[in-house]
Amino acid sequence: MKRIAVFAAAFAAILGAAAPAHAEKVRIGYWSSGVSLGFGAVLESGKFMEAEGLEVEYVKFPDVNAPTKAMAAGAIDFAIGAPAAASMSVAADGLPMSIMLATQIAELDFVVPEDSPIKTMEDLKGKKIGGSPAGSATAAIMSAILEKNYGFKPGDFTQVPGNDPRLAQFLVQKDIDAASLRSVTIALIKDVKLRKIGSFRDEWKKLSKAEAAPVLGVGLVRNEWLKANPEAAAKIVAGMRKAYEFGKADKAAVAKALVQAANMKEDDAKAYAALWDGIYSVSMEPADLASLKTEFEVFKSVGAVKGELPDAALVTAPYEASKAIK
Repeated sequence: MKRIAVFAAAFAAILGAAAPAHAEKVRIGYWSSGVSLGFGAVLESGKFMEAEGLEVEYVKFPDVNAPTKAMAAGAIDFAIGAPAAASMSVAADGLPMSIMLATQIAELDFVVPEDSPIKTMEDLKGKKIGGSPAGSATAAIMSAILEKNYGFKPGDFTQVPGNDPRLAQFLVQKDIDAASLRSVTIALIKDVKLRKIGSFRDEWKKLSKAEAAPVLGVGLVRNEWLKANPEAAAKIVAGMRKAYEFGKADKAAVAKALVQAANMKEDDAKAYAALWDGIYSVSMEPADLASLKTEFEVFKSVGAVKGELPDAALVTAPYEASKAIK
């Protein structure tokens, strides 16, 4: 009997060694519009996560703040481009989520119709300005720029929320005086002649006294999942890094993914793909940490977030571990 038991144990060990490892599961969410769309489309079509051995379920949301809410409810494990302001807010409130990547740069411009009498940023005082909905990083950055760089009080301008195509329509209809639009949107608008009066990147440098661009979106992770799957978290970063490099190297493939995933016209998809290098990031270097901390303090000063951002809310282990994955 003892021999049989030993043989059975040995046989089981052999089977265990021969059996393929189970893929780690992850539910990845992203906003199916705006800048998130492009990276999500390339990730899915290129199967970059699957190539790292992950079993992934993609969950798309129609609202920019929905991925953060879904993570709070335990419906997803990771968001590829959660709004920076909302992510910092939930971390400061002590919700069990952490920021593990800077993934999107706030590449936006302040624009007005070409025939507008508005010439400078100072001229925006008392005007209606279109932007992303409250709670988004874009809305928080816009408020910070106007208040810190130009001395505007909350009552000195009216912020009109909407997605980019809607805001462009508002400009045409003269329902708003100006708007903060993503460079992607401006590249795709052909029927509306717009004039740039300022950029988020330049205004943020003036505000923060630093060279780092403002972070618009972050990789947000559910702490419970991260604790249980540290190796899978590193694989997520590796997959995103490879997708980012792929997009930098093959703009035609990015455009093709956008045509297929978003029914985007080919010319529009090519214009979007051409901006890939400047609007995305897959990084969590010391400079990114410093930028995020500065951003939190700026957001706090204009009332967009409250409390304190704990150091533990900015996790670097998955990013550092991903560097060993080739």
